Amino acid sequence: MSQYQEFGECPSCGNPNLRRLDGNSWFCLDCDWDNLPVIPNGNPDDILASLRHGDIHSRRIAAQALINIGDADRHLATTTDTRVLLEALDDEDDDVRYFVAVALGKLEANLSLSKLKQLARDDASPLVREGAKTAIEQIESRQLAVSN
Repeated sequence: MSQYQEFGECPSCGNPNLRRLDGNSWFCLDCDWDNLPVIPNGNPDDILASLRHGDIHSRRIAAQALINIGDADRHLATTTDTRVLLEALDDEDDDVRYFVAVALGKLEANLSLSKLKQLARDDASPLVREGAKTAIEQIESRQLAVSN
């Protein structure tokens, strides 16, 4: 019997656009649902240090934590952390780049637009390109709302 839970569709939105991460970790590309664990007393400095200097597994875990950046119970980074996140957009791992792009969109990090546009256009991973496009839309829609 498998210890892993299988999902045919997202428990939140019902769409089949799910991605399995390490082990039994899943997230929905359509609605940002995930079953990632809450990081108790998550120290943003530790997470960002892992993102910057960890091995591939540590970087993935740190990047996965960032997917919940807009969740008040799991808020892990702020716009002051944008520089570290921008550096992580150059990570060799597709999952890390995807999660960081999504986090930058949730942070509405205007300084990241140029790099996100480059990823949306040129990244080898379709997942990363999609994450970057979503982040760009979030940032630009916020800019438009503020200017109106």
